[in-house]
Amino acid sequence: MTRLVLRCVAAASLLLAGTAPAARPNPVPDRHRAVAGWTVERHSEDDGGYVVALRREAGTIHLRYTAAFWRGNDGRIQSIMVERGDCGNGDEVGRHVLLRAPALRARFARILAECAVPTARIAAILRGIEPAYALALAWSREAESATAAEAAAIANYGR
Repeated sequence: MTRLVLRCVAAASLLLAGTAPAARPNPVPDRHRAVAGWTVERHSEDDGGYVVALRREAGTIHLRYTAAFWRGNDGRIQSIMVERGDCGNGDEVGRHVLLRAPALRARFARILAECAVPTARIAAILRGIEPAYALALAWSREAESATAAEAAAIANYGR
């Protein structure tokens, strides 16, 4: 709701100033879906670009993978975070690295083990990561393409 109010205020300000807000080329709609116990989300950022998140909450354990796409960045910004009570740890994934599902599973498993989560619990928590991550990757490809189109539209504005 706050995002909608801010967008309306910004659009009204531009109209009062005599300019029209620029439409995003090929906007990608926000999405939210549950897959095999995981939540996959994609949303647009107010200042351009998109964020795709894959997350799971299992009691006091919270896992999150995020890929952010902003105009002007050299590649996607990716991170992995695990929180468990007073133990939290994460990884930054290289911008030009596209993790396969087994590699993402291994990174989560390593961090969970560092937080003293038992092996059987790790296996249960990571169940279903492959189909959920496949959807996150599909939505990431769409977000990456849309962000590139936005950057191109800005670069070509007024030509």
